[in-house]
Amino acid sequence: MQNNNVNITVVRKQTGQPHAGKVFAAVHAHQSDVPHYAAGLCARLMAEGYTGYLIRTTNDEKSGRGSIAENILSNEQEQLKMAGVLGFKDVFDLYYRSHFMDAIAAVEIQSRLVLLFRMLKVDTVITYNPAAQGDDDSDRVVTAHAAQEAAWMAGQDHDFPEHFEAGFQPHDVLERYFLCAQPGQPFNRVVDISAHIDRKVDALAQCKSQGGGNGGSLLRARLEREQKRLPILGDNDQTADREYIRQFLLDDSREAGKPYTLAYAERFYYVDQRQPSRSKVDDYVEKHAVRL
Repeated sequence: MQNNNVNITVVRKQTGQPHAGKVFAAVHAHQSDVPHYAAGLCARLMAEGYTGYLIRTTNDEKSGRGSIAENILSNEQEQLKMAGVLGFKDVFDLYYRSHFMDAIAAVEIQSRLVLLFRMLKVDTVITYNPAAQGDDDSDRVVTAHAAQEAAWMAGQDHDFPEHFEAGFQPHDVLERYFLCAQPGQPFNRVVDISAHIDRKVDALAQCKSQGGGNGGSLLRARLEREQKRLPILGDNDQTADREYIRQFLLDDSREAGKPYTLAYAERFYYVDQRQPSRSKVDDYVEKHAVRL
């Protein structure tokens, strides 16, 4: 993956809990997105002291092998299991209809996310990159822009003042991790997830309605009908799914780590607004102001 003319920060293994007391929200459109692109980061941040919350914007009605109602239920149940595996404290579903989010007023989605960011006191948001190209999924695109807008609006003292009456005060969301979800999308941070790869495997294994979490058991059943056997799939469906994921669904994580001698990594475009940049006025005042 090309990433020319960008300084890359490699976040290697750390010890302790340097982020104790902080809160992040991972905002995705579909229940398999965070597991594929950010499960390692989420598990790592929570191990390092963050409290994590998961927000899904769609109902995933189009993803699955059943009826629309059955798909909604299976995706909801799988997301709860996936969130539990990774260690999220809570899950919030906005239930917009899949593939139709671009018909929803942007301010409606933003207002709901602002409320959650303020209520949960979110410091860091993990979501899609609103500036990235190459994603045909309109649900992801809408979610990216809504999360980005909500992140800065959450800290404003004149947006949605009804929240203040309800006891939720403005709260700045100053760190953003934007997913690198498609080839060619920009990244400036590579996060070592090697110590958390089993959590990622476990999370992906819950994504059976979408995301390939049951690919191993389906392959094992097909081979049995053909009177064949693939040794890496083991002797039961759980082993088959986990080993299938490890063998076939972690290529991006392996490739992301290779240039930095990491076994597994995830890529993000990281933005940190905790240290505001100095303006020309500040510099000029510092150089030329005189005491009275």
